[in-house]
Amino acid sequence: MVEFTEVLVNISDSFIKFLPNLLGALVLLGIGWLIGSVVGRIVKEIVRRLKLDDLLFKKKKPLFKLSDLFSIIFSWAIYILFIQAAFETLGIPALVEALSAILAFIPGLIKAIIIVVAGYAIAEYVREKIEESKIMYCKLVAKIMFFLIIYIAVATALPSIGIDASLINMILIILVASFGLGMAIAIGLGLKDTVARLAKKKFK
Repeated sequence: MVEFTEVLVNISDSFIKFLPNLLGALVLLGIGWLIGSVVGRIVKEIVRRLKLDDLLFKKKKPLFKLSDLFSIIFSWAIYILFIQAAFETLGIPALVEALSAILAFIPGLIKAIIIVVAGYAIAEYVREKIEESKIMYCKLVAKIMFFLIIYIAVATALPSIGIDASLINMILIILVASFGLGMAIAIGLGLKDTVARLAKKKFK
């Protein structure tokens, strides 16, 4: 009976010592949620007023809005920062380190998004100008230039999030080689009859 009483006393003491940390963690979570929500709304309003969605997508219906995307990223950066502080208050170092890694990833993610968005804007502008020029095969040239600029933007952005760009370079080489082989076969088949006729005339 005495041992059971001692166990209860120890549990009570531990809970009483832990309670201030728990309350502190809950307060941090509440403050983080409030600040994150406010920052997210501010970022969304700034991007919306800059009219980046209209500038990039114009008459096209986008899969997502940049204002929403940046709002989510900045909001969650604040949330994670305060969640990390809450876990640190509770004395859970493993989760603190995991959240530190996520926070370290966010600046690179933002940089990568900005690079890809800028690349998309340039690609759209170049495509429009080439199509307006009415040069021979303008639509084909415009599409090739569009995807080439997008590729350069993506290849430039990938290292920002810790991905080696050599993978996408390899994919591009395979695609170009496949396209070249397909064109060569198509041209060869198309010229087969012409070559046969020329040979027949020459050796006739």
